[in-house]
Amino acid sequence: MNHVPEAEWVVYLADEIPEALKIEYENHLYSCDKCLSAYMEAMEKEENSLDIEGFDIAGPVMESISRLKSASVEEAKQHRKEKSLRTITKHYLIAAGFTILLMAGGVFQSLTEYVDSVESSSEKETQSLTDGLIDKTFNWMDSIEKKNKEGFRNE
Repeated sequence: MNHVPEAEWVVYLADEIPEALKIEYENHLYSCDKCLSAYMEAMEKEENSLDIEGFDIAGPVMESISRLKSASVEEAKQHRKEKSLRTITKHYLIAAGFTILLMAGGVFQSLTEYVDSVESSSEKETQSLTDGLIDKTFNWMDSIEKKNKEGFRNE
């Protein structure tokens, strides 16, 4: 293969040549130092032309990265919200299912009956204690009254 002129390398860098010719040029670069230097010069000119035009690649790249980050953060927030709603719904359904199961089994009715029986027994004990105190008080007052009457009779 003959040497490739620098203008052809510029076309190569612009990716405007057929694929077969491209492979031929690349294979030639491995064996020809003169073409490698022409290729390097073409790359430098291409790079300088990009700088001269004021093309700033860093700005658009950073902007797209920030867009991707913000999009991923919002996606993560949305995913967390959906997961939280699913968890709440799941817990609500489990609680509702247990409530229905307990109601059907009569557990709540048994609990209310037990509470009623405990309340009625505590009321009886309270009444009996109160009644006992009242009875003792009246007995004590009666005994004092009897002693007073007997004391008056003996005098």
